[in-house]
Amino acid sequence: MAKIVGVHGIGQQYRGPYELTSAWHDALRDGLSAAGHDSLAAALERRDLEIAFFGGLFRPERAVAGGEREDELPSGAERELLEKLYRAAVARDPALGPRAVGPGRAAVQVMLRTLLRSRWFPAVAERAFVGNLRQVTRFLTDQDTKEQVLERLDGEIGEDTVALIGHSLGSVVTYEYLCRSPSPVRLYLTLGSPLGIPGLIFDRLTPRPEEGRGAWPGTVERWVNVADGDDIVALRKDLAALFPGRSPGRRVEDRLVDNGDQPHAITRYLNARQTGGALAGLLGGPA
Repeated sequence: MAKIVGVHGIGQQYRGPYELTSAWHDALRDGLSAAGHDSLAAALERRDLEIAFFGGLFRPERAVAGGEREDELPSGAERELLEKLYRAAVARDPALGPRAVGPGRAAVQVMLRTLLRSRWFPAVAERAFVGNLRQVTRFLTDQDTKEQVLERLDGEIGEDTVALIGHSLGSVVTYEYLCRSPSPVRLYLTLGSPLGIPGLIFDRLTPRPEEGRGAWPGTVERWVNVADGDDIVALRKDLAALFPGRSPGRRVEDRLVDNGDQPHAITRYLNARQTGGALAGLLGGPA
């Protein structure tokens, strides 16, 4: 089994594990190099990394004729997440629109189109964006979907696995996996994580947070959380206060990065000095 296992975020249903692993591997090596560990970057082999791929679970079996159906607009938990992302985007750039939005389908359309013209999300069709949002709520609320995703991750974890990396929704997946049972993972890296989003995500985690505090993720020794200041998916950048370790020395290490014009992009997170520095300590170099 690989030393490092990564779990991707939403919107990967039209890609695959080999494609993702190649992109992650190159970016990780660049991150190690940026942190001053060229020898570690050169030594990191393709077989040292595997991606626990679950995107295929969300790929439609066939196209739906006629475009967007009436029931495809976000509602319930999906609308809650959409509103949080919309408000965060407008807070970063007030020119996008008003902070307050009304009820109804028209308001949902306004929020969707505002987010899709912001710089925080890649250019995708509105219908695809709605489907990507739905992946978050399906993992959190559909037990069958959750079990399938976690089973795929479990299949990639072996005795040699010492680092687990979760990007975006992948950080929620990895967190719940680590909380389930002991594992050999020593370093836990979360990148662009929505774990701190109140209500929809933080308060629906398994195990449930108690008195505003989430559980430490299992037996991991070190948790490094990396967030871009403009990444609205990582709505709360500091996770240390939300996930206090009960043992001495266990505390989330929150690190800020600048990912430029793609604040949520996985390759920008992986090739950052802060990410490479965290991983270097595990691979034999100074952190």
